[in-house]
Amino acid sequence: MASNSRAAVDALLTEHFRYTPLVRIPSLIDDIINTVNAIVYRALGAIESGLLNTRPEILGYTADPSPRPAEEAAEAPPAPRDAEEVARAEIEDGVHQLETLLETTVDKKFDIFELYALRHILNVPDGLEEWVILGHYEVGR
Repeated sequence: MASNSRAAVDALLTEHFRYTPLVRIPSLIDDIINTVNAIVYRALGAIESGLLNTRPEILGYTADPSPRPAEEAAEAPPAPRDAEEVARAEIEDGVHQLETLLETTVDKKFDIFELYALRHILNVPDGLEEWVILGHYEVGR
C-alpha cells in the first residue's frame, strides 16, 4: 500500500511541477544553493575590491615608523612594511576569513533548508494525495 501511495504522490508532484520530482527536486535545491553561493562570491569580490581601492590612511593604516632593534633585524631581514602592504595583507586575510565564515554558514543553513523543503514543501502527507485537486482539474471556480 505504501508503494502505491508513494507512486501516487510522485505522479501528483510530477504533474504539478511538470518534471519528475525524484530526479529534479534535489537539483532544484542545488540550483538555489549555487545561486546563493554565487551571490556571496560577488559580494565578497565587491567588498575586497572596495577595500583595496581605498587609501590605507582612510582605513586607519599608517607606515610603521619605529625601527627594529638590531638583533631583531638580523633575524627578520625585511624592513618595516609600508601602510599599503600591511593594508593589502590584512584585507586579503580578512576577506578570506569572511569567505570561510559565509561558506560555512550558507552550507549549514541550506542543509536545514533542504531537509525542510523535502519534508514539508515538496511532499504530500500520506493519504492526502487523494484530496489534492490541481488547478487544471478544477471545474466551475
